[in-house]
Amino acid sequence: MNTILSGQNLVNALREHCDQAKKRIWIASPYIGNFKDVQKIIGGNWMRSHIDFRVLTDVESGFIRRDTYAQFKESPNTEIRSLLSLHAKIYLIDDWCLLTSANLTGMAFSARHEVGQVVSGIEQVVTLFDQWWKKAQAVSSLPPSPSKTITNKEDSTKYKVLYKLPKYTSGASDQFLKKCDQFKELASLYESVTGRNQQMVREGFSLYEELDYFFNFLYHDHPDKPSKGCNKNRSLTSREVKQEILRYFELMSMSYAPGSGLWRLDRRNRIRELLPFKAGDSPRKEKIEEVLECLHCLHSRPLNKTKILSENDPRSIARAWNRLIQAPSINSQLIEEVIGEIKYFGISSASELIAWYYPEKYPMINLNSESGMRFFGFNI
Repeated sequence: MNTILSGQNLVNALREHCDQAKKRIWIASPYIGNFKDVQKIIGGNWMRSHIDFRVLTDVESGFIRRDTYAQFKESPNTEIRSLLSLHAKIYLIDDWCLLTSANLTGMAFSARHEVGQVVSGIEQVVTLFDQWWKKAQAVSSLPPSPSKTITNKEDSTKYKVLYKLPKYTSGASDQFLKKCDQFKELASLYESVTGRNQQMVREGFSLYEELDYFFNFLYHDHPDKPSKGCNKNRSLTSREVKQEILRYFELMSMSYAPGSGLWRLDRRNRIRELLPFKAGDSPRKEKIEEVLECLHCLHSRPLNKTKILSENDPRSIARAWNRLIQAPSINSQLIEEVIGEIKYFGISSASELIAWYYPEKYPMINLNSESGMRFFGFNI
């Protein structure tokens, strides 16, 4: 059965489906507004590497705001194409389809009386979108800015608000999950190129833990510290990436003394022994502190560790940590909620705790790994 949406329900339904997308976010809209509003309307799940994110617009007679275009292009899984005279507005999220009068602008969803129909059978819409997509031209740059007459009509910032755009507060955690996807992609390549360090395999390192050690070697332990200060991704061919990985892997392997990295595994194992805390119990402060001692990021911010202990109830910390590690899946909303429940426990601490607890599933995202990924050509 087809459903009609309007008003607050229109933007809320779209955002909810975008946040829960597993494989596809396809959007057709001739006018695409500023990035701040776009984030509120569709969230940040489109950044994930497993999402097929397509944007069909019209950069000649319509527009896409430059800040939105720049942010979309930073995501390697994003494709933007332009179809002259596009007027339709389509939002295809997995197997959910919204045909609507609303452009992807804050003005459309918060200051206009728009309507949308949720289509139960989406096959025809998918076929139509594909046909238009094939006709459209890839957008590699934007033409001069559109006239103020057009932008004032379609994306003005001066309007009476009729409906509230959903809040978007998960930018940092969305970026974290995006980086996890990129880390996993590089880990797969690293394993296929090197066959892994067999001494570390015997000692119990997971693939992600070994790659984290590799990144630490490039940033701290290699005589030249080649990845340190790598603020932009290097331009490398796929062949050069493989050659560089193998070259530095051999250097790391020669320098690795058996057992020298076991302290990392001890730290991981201790966290997994301590967590989860028993439901309903109030853990001793010493146990909370022992977990915090295992987090690298708090060694460089000792004041934060002190404040976490002094300004939070141990029971609240325990409940939040249990919720984080016992969730069926970890998403940006959950991370943001947990961070919000514990004062001074930020995204770095949360991401490290996740990585220690799930060494086979979640990688360590920090300055070392981000610099290392850029060193091998990834746009972080």
